[in-house]
Amino acid sequence: MEILRVENLSKIYGSDSTRVVALDNVSFKIEKGEFVAIVGASR
Repeated sequence: MEILRVENLSKIYGSDSTRVVALDNVSFKIEKGEFVAIVGASR
């Protein structure tokens, strides 16, 4: 059983010369009973 679905998620910080694309069209699903961790560089 699917408990979470994310489709085409994007996140952009800043603008013009300071623009940072953190997520670009990310899609995923999480099924019941799965363990998920989101990791990455922190600032």
